Order: sequence, then C-alpha cells, then structure tokens
Amino acid sequence: MSLRDFFQSERPIARVMNNLGWLMGGKGFGAALSLFYLALATQLLGPEQFGYFTLVLGTAQAISGIVSFQSWQLVIRFGNHNLANQEDGSGENNRLVTFCVMLDVCAAIIGLILAAVVIGVFAERFDWTRNFTITALLFTAVMLLSVKSSAIGALRLYDRFRDDALAAAVIPLVRMLGALAAWHFSPTVQGFLMAWATAELTAATAYWLLVRAKTPIRFARSNFAALKNLPGRYTDFYHFAFITNGGATLKSLAQQVPVLVVGFVVGPSAAGFFRLAYQLKDAASRFAEMLSRSLYAEFSSLHARGSTEDSMLLFVQLRKIAAIGALLLISLAYFAGKPILTFVAGRDFLPAYPILLVLAAASAVELFGVGHEPRLMAIGKPQISLGIRAVSAIALIGVMVVLLPRLGTMGAAYASLSYSSLSIAMLLWYNWRTNR
Repeated sequence: MSLRDFFQSERPIARVMNNLGWLMGGKGFGAALSLFYLALATQLLGPEQFGYFTLVLGTAQAISGIVSFQSWQLVIRFGNHNLANQEDGSGENNRLVTFCVMLDVCAAIIGLILAAVVIGVFAERFDWTRNFTITALLFTAVMLLSVKSSAIGALRLYDRFRDDALAAAVIPLVRMLGALAAWHFSPTVQGFLMAWATAELTAATAYWLLVRAKTPIRFARSNFAALKNLPGRYTDFYHFAFITNGGATLKSLAQQVPVLVVGFVVGPSAAGFFRLAYQLKDAASRFAEMLSRSLYAEFSSLHARGSTEDSMLLFVQLRKIAAIGALLLISLAYFAGKPILTFVAGRDFLPAYPILLVLAAASAVELFGVGHEPRLMAIGKPQISLGIRAVSAIALIGVMVVLLPRLGTMGAAYASLSYSSLSIAMLLWYNWRTNR
C-alpha cells in the first residue's frame, strides 16, 4: 500500500494521523510564532517583570483549569453516541452543545469569584498597585469568559479537525501581532496582558463562526425549555462531567501550581525562569497534546461502534510512535536548549536551562504514555484516570514541600517530573492489566 493510499484509507490509525496532521499544522504554526512573541516579552520585560506577567497568566490558567468542565469531551463522547444511534437528525446534538455552553458559562462565573481571592493574595504579597490589580482581574475575566471548549468538541465531533487547526492558529497569530503592538506602544506587563486577552477573544469568535459554517449545530433549533432534562437522556452524564473536570483540574494544577508556588515563595524572577522553560518545553511537546486529542476522538468513535479489535490495534501501533517522539524530545532539549534560550530570551535567562531539561524529561514521559488516558476516557473509565491524577498530585505536593526549600526552582521542576512519571506508570499498569 502506498503512503497516499494509507492516508486515504478508513483505518483508525490513518484517521488519527490525518487528524493529527491538521492539529499539528495549527499548533506547529503556533509553536513557531510563540518563540517570537516569547522573545519580545522576555527581552522587553526582563526577568522580574516577566515574572509578574507569568504570575497573572498562570493564575488565570490555573483557575480556568479548576472550574472548566472540559465540555469538548462531553460533546465528543455523547455526540458520538447520538451519531452511532442516528439521533443527530432530531437535533439532539444541538441541545447537547447548547447545554455544554451553559456549563462553560456557569464555570466561568464561579472562576471569577475564585480569581478575585487569588489575585488579592498576590497583590498583597507583592504590593501591586490598584491599577495593576484591576488589570489582572480583567485579564482573568476575559480568559474565563472566552468560552470555546464546546466549539472545539463540535468541530472534532464532525471530523472538522482542519477547521479546528485554523481556529487554534488564531491565538498565536493575534498574540504575535499584539506583542508587536505592545512593543511599539506599551512595552509593559499590562500591554502584553492586553495582547493575550485579545487573542483569547478573537479565537473564541473564530471557533464559533466555524461551528456555524462547518457543522449542523444550530442553537436556534434547541428547545431551551427541555435542556434541563438533557443529562437524563445519557448514561452517567454528570458523573462523566465531574470526573473529567476533576482529572483536568488536577492536570492543570500540576502544570500551573509549581509556577505560582515558585513565584510566591522564591520570587517573581524565579517564576519567570520556570515559566520560560515550561513554555519552550511546551512548544516542543505539542505533539503529545495533539496526538492525545486526536486519539480521544477516534477511541470514542470506535467504542460507540463496538470496534474493540480496531481499538486495541490502534493502541499498540501508537505506542511505537510515542516512544520515538519521546526520544526526539529529550534530544532536542539537551542539544538545542541553550541556543534556543539565548536566541529567544537572551543570556539573562540561561539559568532556565537546567529547568528546561527536567521539564522536557517530564514531557517525554507524558508523550510515551500518551494513548493510555484517552483510551480510559473513551471507554467510560474516567474515574480511573482521576484517581491516578489525584495520587500523582499528592506526590507533586510532597516532592515540592521537600525539595523547594533545598533546591528552589529546580525542586519544582523535579516535582513536575515526579508527577508525570508516577501518573504514566500507573496508567501503563492499569492498561496492561485490562489488556490481559
């Protein structure tokens, strides 16, 4: 079979690779641009001011992770059920997406209350001015209210990964333009926060416009009076929603809490170093995130159709791909880490290199086990994933308590590595046991 025939086939692995290609196209574009707008932010702000920018951004992302219902997973899981049972023509998916948007908005409102408390603590700790504190609150509000998770789920449900990639590319593009505008008009923390907020609003608008143009989802066709009864039409709707939210919350906190703790305990400059290392590692490890999202959509579709053998074959094939990707990620961080840090942020940020190596190792571990968590979610076992993430989060906190006073920022990096290693080890063990 030729390569062209493979990608045009209906094999699960071929569909995953096609969808991954579209997602990586958008994220690859974003990763390339992120190096440039990150360079502007670090070199214009310097370590301390970039640290303050990091604290505000990390707070907004952590709170978003806590309150978010991961509604895109709800749309894919239960939307695939409707498609498999030919219930989409009745407008069931319209009601499903509408209900998920309502969940997103309610979560954002709760997040605003939490944001006021957290930002107030940071404002008192670092003597922020009243204007800067208000800017931080407004930025967090924009991040929370730029609802797009349900739109992402709708596009992926109808196999519109190309459009998903186009909308995802809006964020780095607008950030880049905003960073250039901040450089010219207001090279301050507030200027860069405004650029990031504009990117979130623009991306949310792009996602919903594409849902309107490329999918059959129409809010006007939803019977809003009947929405309150929608969860009862699905098995374990709220159970799945809260479990996936819990798992996503733990995963998000594992990413953002070390930055915030480092900033609060060690100082804003240290938080800036940690954030820069994490951002560079993240730009290099987008493959794992995109592969996971593509896998979840395919595993959900296969499970809805009862294709157990195809699901297992896909699982085995992708473990080999993930192993190769993990080795490449480690090699990239080791050999190119220092040159990239110098090019992007300047020599003032070279202390972030050891942090980058440890965080890259954590990402390589996550990439190696990339197929395990989406498979558990797709087959209706989110509670297993939640339990694993909870145990790993406890380990993260324990390692930080022990190592942060001794090693400073490196202690937080080792804590992140311990979180990734423990969670993937337990996911591997559970999937191995169920496969047997």
